[in-house]
Amino acid sequence: MTATPAKTREGTIALSDGRTLAFADRGPANGAPLIFHHGTPGSRAGHHPDPGVYDDAGVRVVTYDRAGYGLSDRLEGRDVAAVAADISALADDLRFDRFALMGVSGGAPHALACAALLADRVTRAVVMVTPAPNEDGFDFLAGMTESNVNEFNAALAGPDAIAAYLAPYIETLRTQPEAVLDELAAELPRPDQATLARQDVREMLVTSWREASRQGAAGWMDDDLAFTRPWGFDLADVSAEVRIWQGELDVLAPQAHGRRVAEQLPNATFELVEGKGHMLYDAWPEAFAWAAR
Repeated sequence: MTATPAKTREGTIALSDGRTLAFADRGPANGAPLIFHHGTPGSRAGHHPDPGVYDDAGVRVVTYDRAGYGLSDRLEGRDVAAVAADISALADDLRFDRFALMGVSGGAPHALACAALLADRVTRAVVMVTPAPNEDGFDFLAGMTESNVNEFNAALAGPDAIAAYLAPYIETLRTQPEAVLDELAAELPRPDQATLARQDVREMLVTSWREASRQGAAGWMDDDLAFTRPWGFDLADVSAEVRIWQGELDVLAPQAHGRRVAEQLPNATFELVEGKGHMLYDAWPEAFAWAAR
């Protein structure tokens, strides 16, 4: 039988612009508050495969559906920085005066946006396998898988192109979701393939990604468009302590991306995880514990 995360609570809040934001709340209710930013694609249903890590770290992790994913209404044309207003409202509703942040993959830039724009409320930020801004002097696509290069080239071509590119993936997620995992795994290094072969990971990702596609490609395409445009904030404005975990073999957010972000943050520690790729679930317990301190 597959383990279900303990103490999971779900809810929605109404935002000031009329949109709805959905979230899931995991871990001990009296744990240190941490707002988690899921990857691209992703949803509030994403979680660590071992439900015990939340209690072990003493951390209350709130994961939300980014705009356009799951049950959260779309915010068309959003940049990365737009997430900060949503997280401020969510933290207010949860009565979090101060809180830590964690963002993985496509969630990492959004965590950094909150660290920059909600500086007086953020204690620490964990960033794992982050993309870097697409800016002059940096080869954004270097070292990525062919499918990632094709996806971001479609995003660079505009909303119609990225919507058309993602449409087959959305259809397959709805009908044969494990086929999407297998297609992804074929392009990844062996450590990631081994992780994606685990039944607990597969079941969690299928559940999360199917929920992510509830509104079609809306959230996914809006993420991709936001990553390829100016993010709307300056990394130099992130005053909180940041720890960046980066897989040595990562081909989705290659090592150069994590190093590029670390160079621009004023208070960051860069940690290269040797022999690992994009899937760093083994590092989550340490990350939770560090963020909770």
